[in-house]
Amino acid sequence: MFRKNLVHISHSDLVSLSIKWIKKYPWLIRTVFFDYEDDTSAYVEAYSEKKQEYILTKFNQITGDIKWQTHVVNGGYGTPIVFKNLVFCLNSFDSIAAYNKNNGKYLFNRKFDDRIRSSMNVIDGYIWFSHTSHLIALDENGKIIHDFHVPNAFLYGTVSKYQDELIIIGTKYIQDENTSNKFIWAIDKKNGNKLFEVNLGVGSIISTDTSGFWLQKGYIYASNNDKIFKISAQNGKIVWQRKVNGNVHRHTVIADSQAVYYTTLKGEFGSLKLKNGTVNWKVNIEEGIITPPTVINGSLLIIGDSSIYVVDKKEGLIYQKIPTGHSPYSAATIFRNRVFLGAGEPPINGLLFCFEFNQGVNNNLEISQDFYVGNTLNSKKLQLTIETKNNWDEAIIDPSVLSDAAEIKGQKIGNNIFVFQIPLKNTNINSWYTLSIKLKEKRQIKIVTTAIKIRRTDQLPRKVTLSNFNKIANESTPFNSGSALTQMIEEEYGKKISQEDFRDIIDYLKKTSKWKDADFQTWRLLLKRALSSPAKDLNEFIKLEDENDGHPE
Repeated sequence: MFRKNLVHISHSDLVSLSIKWIKKYPWLIRTVFFDYEDDTSAYVEAYSEKKQEYILTKFNQITGDIKWQTHVVNGGYGTPIVFKNLVFCLNSFDSIAAYNKNNGKYLFNRKFDDRIRSSMNVIDGYIWFSHTSHLIALDENGKIIHDFHVPNAFLYGTVSKYQDELIIIGTKYIQDENTSNKFIWAIDKKNGNKLFEVNLGVGSIISTDTSGFWLQKGYIYASNNDKIFKISAQNGKIVWQRKVNGNVHRHTVIADSQAVYYTTLKGEFGSLKLKNGTVNWKVNIEEGIITPPTVINGSLLIIGDSSIYVVDKKEGLIYQKIPTGHSPYSAATIFRNRVFLGAGEPPINGLLFCFEFNQGVNNNLEISQDFYVGNTLNSKKLQLTIETKNNWDEAIIDPSVLSDAAEIKGQKIGNNIFVFQIPLKNTNINSWYTLSIKLKEKRQIKIVTTAIKIRRTDQLPRKVTLSNFNKIANESTPFNSGSALTQMIEEEYGKKISQEDFRDIIDYLKKTSKWKDADFQTWRLLLKRALSSPAKDLNEFIKLEDENDGHPE
């Protein structure tokens, strides 16, 4: 359902963005979604690396103020939805939880036996999504209305309706070729019968909120590896396919009445002709792009290079760039005349942006120039100088993403120049950092952003020994090697737990997860979950899980 918020066309003129507000959260912020019966609110799910938990937030669109927040047990791989008076989101890898949209109160949980890797969509009054080889429809009470099986499939991404069929995407194992191939299926909405399937070649499962395909005016626009396909939704016939520079299937391509727009992991974005897939234009930027494009009227929004670019969609000409930070699991979604984006330096320094878009090419850049020195990992202090277009009384920067200081007031030199002296943390890494600046003049306040590149001057060593852990860890049984290493590390930080007790916790998590790939996830996701608990034995672990979950079966 998030796809309807990737395109907004009311005319063909270009638009420009301006920052309305920025909210700072210690989370990785995902894709903002909306309640189409409420013009004032929006929702977003985020992941807290520190707390090892997901947070579902309802906020005010105008101010960004939080209306309510609630804890979610693992937010899964899909964007939630608002349906009637409920918010539905993925929960505990294999479940869907429902919350009261007015107060965030948890209402019920619908559990399935397998991992869910799709976003949800409302189609003809039901919530549709997929898990493994099953296509599911739920009513507002969580009751299963349809459960359609697609043999040998592993479904992910989005579910769409075309006439009386449902369009889905996933992979299927081809036994004769011993390969896993990407497929598009059309399923009869009434009985689940397969109407057609389209083999897009060898491909993999994609686990991101914005993965899937685009459906428009009887055609499906899908991608696999470095190819984009146009497919008839009537019969599954491939109309054309076009190879582009880089992997294009991590997130959906999008289309309007003029063209197909795409972004790739090699940093290319471009436009293809609807009729035959030939290239209208293409552009390369420095970093790989991991979010889908967004269309507003005659403009295209591209998230890359730790910024949001605004582009003329007919010619591919970039005319505005606003620093935002990284957006690994978000997309620029539109509601009315606002654009929302989760960015920052995740996973622990998230920024939630709200932009307004206005007609015309107007950079509206309040910072006419900026430069800085001392931007190395060895430096103790960075000096940033900005020149503003207008004369402001004060300029206050929030440098906390790379400094221990919460805010620093710039020293004003002349009418339009401010200089900031920013002490640097010794834990910074070689990366781009986005900082917000608040400009004040009497009662007027304007928020702008700037980007700082912290660079490495000394090469990292090829090999390093962590002296704290340069010791022998003895396993109590041949099956406790992972527990032995965990015990050694835990003891280094003051927690004592026996190998047997830790192994009991791991085995409990494997059993209760019911994941088919639980053995593979033992020392990955399951270990992460076990280490996030202060419990020293299985009984204490179960007790704490029950207390903190808040989502009884």
